[in-house]
Amino acid sequence: MAKTATRKRGSVQRQGRRAMPTPRRTTRKAAPALLTLGELIAAAYDTAGGESFEVLKLVTSPQMTRILGRRIVLEG
Repeated sequence: MAKTATRKRGSVQRQGRRAMPTPRRTTRKAAPALLTLGELIAAAYDTAGGESFEVLKLVTSPQMTRILGRRIVLEG
């Protein structure tokens, strides 16, 4: 409840203490890996066993976009 303060002409209610908002927790970003695009595609070929369609799915996946912070578009 708010406290009252007295003035010459009666009492006035003072505003109480406001609750501070909780600090937001931010996730720590990992240090960026130092890979070139060629190394990334070569690793995708090794993982997919040389299947070009599987490489395309790996490199353009939403998980890869989120991890790299960039969207990779391959034509072909």
